[in-house]
Amino acid sequence: MIGNAIMLMFVGMGIVFIFLVLLNVAMSLLERFTREHTRKEESDLSKTELARKKKKKRSIETGDNRVETAIISAAIHAYRNA
Repeated sequence: MIGNAIMLMFVGMGIVFIFLVLLNVAMSLLERFTREHTRKEESDLSKTELARKKKKKRSIETGDNRVETAIISAAIHAYRNA
């Protein structure tokens, strides 16, 4: 009886180990297949972030804070009416 339990334990652990190895292989293959797309996306995101920082810096330098004022005013209004 105990021998069967130990055998069942090793079979279960073996199946889980094989599943994890296959999962690791599948994730590695997915990473290889999508590497070029990921690099392109990262470069696009960095360009967008750089443009956003320049725009934000420009609005701070010119003193353009109308959007921030509107947001703060709306928050105060919502707080007082709640």
